[in-house]
Amino acid sequence: MSAFKTLLFATVFQVCSFSVSADELENITGTNELPVTLQTLLERSGRDNLIHLTQLGEMNQATLIQSGNENYAELLQVGLGNQADIAQLGERNQVELDQIGNDNQAAIIQVGDDNLVQLNQLGSANFSIEQVADNASISITQY
Repeated sequence: MSAFKTLLFATVFQVCSFSVSADELENITGTNELPVTLQTLLERSGRDNLIHLTQLGEMNQATLIQSGNENYAELLQVGLGNQADIAQLGERNQVELDQIGNDNQAAIIQVGDDNLVQLNQLGSANFSIEQVADNASISITQY
């Protein structure tokens, strides 16, 4: 069984799944937790941080933490058993991560300001990136 989830976090906390809000999900299931097939932990502090998460498949997992202002994370997981851990600590950091395939693993940590990570994992790959700087950028595609 495949499922499709889109989570969008902006100034106002909003969770959507086929136009079902977190409150509606709690009314339907008795809990506001995501299904086991799409496990996600999202934690934000600061102002104007944005997380855009799309998961399609089964057993995909994501942990995203943002602390600071104007950080942006866009994550696409398509397939089975993909895992992403993203931490952004600072201002105006940006992560664009696509995991397409099965069993991809990514760990991204950004500490500082104005950093950019673009990582595409197409197939089955593992990658870890630590940016501890200002104005740093990296772009990687793994097949």
